[in-house]
Amino acid sequence: MSLRFAVLTLLDIEPGSGYDLKRRFERSVSHFWSASHQQMYRELHKLHEEGLLDCEEMPQAGKPDKKVYSLTDLGRTELRDWVIQPSAPQKIREPFLVRMFAGHNLSNDEMRHALEAQLRQHCSSLANYQEQNERVLKSEKALQERYWLAHQTLLLGIEAEKTWISWAENLLRQLDNP
Repeated sequence: MSLRFAVLTLLDIEPGSGYDLKRRFERSVSHFWSASHQQMYRELHKLHEEGLLDCEEMPQAGKPDKKVYSLTDLGRTELRDWVIQPSAPQKIREPFLVRMFAGHNLSNDEMRHALEAQLRQHCSSLANYQEQNERVLKSEKALQERYWLAHQTLLLGIEAEKTWISWAENLLRQLDNP
């Protein structure tokens, strides 16, 4: 996957400025794909140059004109062609798991500290995802139906966080009872 298709997907949902896009990205796709602000703007310009996006400049009082991007027919076609292609499962790239693999170098207290820190992060992510899920469930029925599949990615994130939490809690119990 590339940032290209994340940008096309977000603009397929709703046209927006680079700022709008970055905010939407941070609330959704960033949970499973990363990109900097600069990368996002570079990709917007590139997609516009390729004819996949339209750009309308909107005047703003006391500020530079706002550029609002939307998909062209060619952009929708490219997005659709990409979506129908099969995706190979990605390998997990999790630095903490590499640390765990070398965990025999740590004392029980050091391992407990590392696991507790990881557990806090995953509990925080789970709470965030559950808040997002509540907002989705309170949204208009038509929106829920249109973005049902997008919502499924959030539900997978919730299950993944629950799995991480269960795993870390189990390891902490085992550290307490060697």
